[in-house]
Amino acid sequence: MKLPDNVYLTLKWISILAVPVCTFITAVVASILTGDTMAIITAVISGLGSLAGAIIKISDSEYQKELKEGKTNG
Repeated sequence: MKLPDNVYLTLKWISILAVPVCTFITAVVASILTGDTMAIITAVISGLGSLAGAIIKISDSEYQKELKEGKTNG
């Protein structure tokens, strides 16, 4: 199964950035409102996931830019 590029990029953006950020915001609000330890732990884990997603997205954008310019270093 091969997805069209625009569908692939949209799904990738949603899974790498949108879902983790929404989870993080929800967990932060829940931890503030309830003071629940599990909400705080969830916020920390999803925050780290959001950070990883942002780093991956930035790296992918740079890689795609290099591909378009014809210079890749593997």
